[in-house]
Amino acid sequence: MFSARSSFTFLRIFQCFARRCRPSLARNATAAAQAQPSNENQMRAWAVNAFNAPLVLSNVPMPTIQNDNQVIIRVKAASVNPIDVRMSEGYGNEVLSTIKCLTEFVDRGLPKRMDFLQTQQTIGETFSRMGQGDQFPLILGRDCSGEVVEKGRAVTDLDVGDQVIAVVPPHCQGCHSEFSLSFRNAVAPKPASLSHTESAALPYVACTAWAALVTTGRIDPNKAQHLRVLIHGGAGGVGTMAIQMLRCWGVEKVVATCSAEKMQLVEELGAKAVDYRAKEAKEQLIAEGPFELILDCASTELAEWSDELLGIWRCCVHVSVNSPLLRDTDRYGLSMGLASAGMKLLSRNLKPVLKGCFALPAFFAPNSDCLHWVTESVERGQLRPVIDKVFPFSDLPKAYEKVGKMHGRGKTVVDFDETKVPSGGI
Repeated sequence: MFSARSSFTFLRIFQCFARRCRPSLARNATAAAQAQPSNENQMRAWAVNAFNAPLVLSNVPMPTIQNDNQVIIRVKAASVNPIDVRMSEGYGNEVLSTIKCLTEFVDRGLPKRMDFLQTQQTIGETFSRMGQGDQFPLILGRDCSGEVVEKGRAVTDLDVGDQVIAVVPPHCQGCHSEFSLSFRNAVAPKPASLSHTESAALPYVACTAWAALVTTGRIDPNKAQHLRVLIHGGAGGVGTMAIQMLRCWGVEKVVATCSAEKMQLVEELGAKAVDYRAKEAKEQLIAEGPFELILDCASTELAEWSDELLGIWRCCVHVSVNSPLLRDTDRYGLSMGLASAGMKLLSRNLKPVLKGCFALPAFFAPNSDCLHWVTESVERGQLRPVIDKVFPFSDLPKAYEKVGKMHGRGKTVVDFDETKVPSGGI
């Protein structure tokens, strides 16, 4: 057993090796061949071979089960999210590569008894192996719909052949590929009433909205009827999902800001729409408030001002899915970046806390309860996917280009059955 002192030393060694040995994000890797898979151990995948480089259709190794909780999915459709576009540019590397290193180390495990030199050697071997170019080709894509083709021994609630929806953690290879590796707590049965294309629009935004509203915002879906909620960016993927979640839970009032051309969509989903560009936007929001929870899905001047709309001394919370954490750690490094993000969070709360309110960040995380709730809600007719455009697999770079403009109505989805979708998308 490690003592407290040796545990601290171990963490210092880990941090040192992580800094020295993990792969550099700016480094190029050998480009993968653009060809059809030559054998059953390879698959086609859209990947980047360096950050800020074009997406390339590559031959890459098939994923394999590494532990008992994993599932391999034959991808039938996947969505493209803003996080995919930003990660292709290197966003979040400092944190995500550290998590990847730590996950690799934990999966490998340590002998029960080992001395200091053995510990150092094991850590070094782990990070050295991870630095052998496996960062690239980097496959993006955080959610998909497809069919289970293989599973670990601990996955007892799914069978090979089951149709499922799934999310993939950001530190793992994504699902813009013919097959994808996910985890037991990140997979749920696909809604039977939806196609794979429709289903792929749901998992990532659902888990993100759930993290913001339930995990961070502390909303109890069974006791939410009395709440009033304001959503900034109500017409985007997370915004449209959050509106529907709140309406499913019977929330008394849901108000959402968006552009004028998207107000009809927001109102069809069940929210009161406010044009954030209108001169009278602040007056309209004041008339609708105060709110127990404000959710920022879009960073705007109006969103920053809206702390004024929180109820006073009612433990109200202003939640944002746009945290500075990943941006700051990329800019300043892990330690200084964490410190910078922490200081910004403290500064952000100076005024709200004087009124008994809080401003908190929310982060996407796989959530089995959420994914099962999504499937059940769709089957009850209470939830529907909001899809802006569907692209064929061969046009996936065009999907990235569209999502990168950040002006969509709902989700952008890629259908892997190219016979269904013409070139250029629908």
